[in-house]
Amino acid sequence: MTLNFAKHEEEFYGVFKLVNGEEILGKAMCTIDKGSTETLIFLQDPVCTTAVNRDLGEGKIARGIGFTRWMQLSDEEFFIVREKDIVAMASMSKDVIFMYENYIKGDDPAKAQERNQVSPDSTVGYLGKIDDARALFEKIFKTKGTDNP
Repeated sequence: MTLNFAKHEEEFYGVFKLVNGEEILGKAMCTIDKGSTETLIFLQDPVCTTAVNRDLGEGKIARGIGFTRWMQLSDEEFFIVREKDIVAMASMSKDVIFMYENYIKGDDPAKAQERNQVSPDSTVGYLGKIDDARALFEKIFKTKGTDNP
């Protein structure tokens, strides 16, 4: 497999299917090992997906996806994977990147979304009132009009 998908030495969010069947997600960068000309993928904070099913009763089931650390017994945040250990790779969608980043930061997704919203405020974004701007523009126009014949 040739990794034409990602530009070398540029960071991206990727989903990787390994030859052993694992599917991992993480911030990644491809590079060529100068000693062997083998392509290596540097993975930062890789995670695995886990399916979550909850019985809501009355025949209804809630389904979702959660994340778990790829190597749960390691304190490392950075791993190296060889190109030959990867079957397929793709980029993460924007929604998955948002969930991934919140998982890595330890944020609750609902709180993170709430934090990204700005509450309306009467002073945010205003430079003045329309009537004040109109009066200023009329004054500028009249001044310019008297200078020019």
